[in-house]
Amino acid sequence: MPEPIPFTSRVRGAFVGLAVCDALGAPVEFKKRGSFPEVNTMFPNGNFDTPAGSFTDDTSMALCLAHSLLDNDGETNFVDQVKKYIAWRQEGYMSSAGTAFDIGAQTRKALADWSKYLEKDYNHLDPKSVEAEQALRRIQEDINNNYSKENCCGNGSLMRVLPAGLVARSEPDVVRLAKESSLPTHPHLRCTQACMIYSALVYQTLNGASKTEMAISLAESVNDPDPPNNITDFAIEPVLKERIGCYKKLEDWESTSSESIRSTGYVVDSLEAALWAFFKTNSFEEGAILAVNLGDDADTIGAIYGGIAGAYHGFEDIPEKWLKDMKKMDLVDEAIERILTHRNQTVLT
Repeated sequence: MPEPIPFTSRVRGAFVGLAVCDALGAPVEFKKRGSFPEVNTMFPNGNFDTPAGSFTDDTSMALCLAHSLLDNDGETNFVDQVKKYIAWRQEGYMSSAGTAFDIGAQTRKALADWSKYLEKDYNHLDPKSVEAEQALRRIQEDINNNYSKENCCGNGSLMRVLPAGLVARSEPDVVRLAKESSLPTHPHLRCTQACMIYSALVYQTLNGASKTEMAISLAESVNDPDPPNNITDFAIEPVLKERIGCYKKLEDWESTSSESIRSTGYVVDSLEAALWAFFKTNSFEEGAILAVNLGDDADTIGAIYGGIAGAYHGFEDIPEKWLKDMKKMDLVDEAIERILTHRNQTVLT
C-alpha cells in the first residue's frame, strides 16, 4: 500500500502543478487540436515571444488571488483583490515575464471598468466607512449587470480560483470563497458555480479523497434535486448540470473519448476538459500531456488540470524535466509558503 501523500506535498503540488501545466500548454494556445506535434516538454511561447517555462495570466492571477486572501486572513476583500489584478495588468505584478502578456477579453474589460469605478466612486473614501461599503455594493451591482449575460461565461475566474481551495478552513468556506472570487470579473451563475465545484474537489483532494469518491461526490452534488448540498446552497445551473451531471461515476469519465471533449475558453468546456484529463489518467505527467494537447485554450485547460492533479498526486509526481525550465518560480514558492503558514496557524487556533 503506498504511503499517504503529505499535506504539504499536496499544497505545493497544486500550485506548482497549475504553473507548470499553464506554461506547458501556453505555446499551443489558440492552435487547433491535431495541428501541432505532441507537447511533452517545455517550448518557448511564440504567441507572446516568451521563453520556455513562462507561466501566463492563469498563474499570475491565481497568485494575485492567493496574496489577497492571505493579506486578509483568508477572507475576501474585493477591492484588494481587484487592485492586485490591476497591478498585474498595468505593472506586471506576479508575472513570469515582468509584464501582463496574456489576458482574456472579458477580464480586461471588467478590470478597466473597476479602475474607472474605483477612481470615481471609491478611492477617496475611508474603506471602513458606510459610504465605502455602499459604493462597493453599487460597483458590484454594475459589474453583475454588465457581465451576467449569456456571452459572459468565459473561464477567466475558474483558471485563477485554486487558492480558494488551498486557503479555506472548511468545505463551506471553500465554496463561499470560490464564488466570491469569481464575482469581480465573472459573476454569471455558470462561472461562479464552476469555481465552486472545482474548489470543492480540490479541497476534497487535499484531505485524501480517492478519485472514485470524488467522482461520486461530484455527481451527487451536481444532480442533487433537493439543495442545499456540499457544493452550493441552491440548484446547479441547468447547462452546467447537463454537461457535468452526466458523469455518474469514475468509469464514466474514464470511458469518454477526446472527441467528446471541447477545450475552448467557455467555462463549462474548460471545467469538463480539465476534470476529464484528471479522472482519466493515473499520473500527473500523463494527465498533463492529455490536457494540453487538446489545443485551443491549452494553457488554461492545463492550469485547471494541474491544480487538482498536483493536489492529488503531490509535488513529487511533477516531472523534474518540466520544473527545471520554469521561470519565476520564486513567486509561486512564496505563495505556497504563505498558504502553509496560514494553514498551520488555522490549525493551531
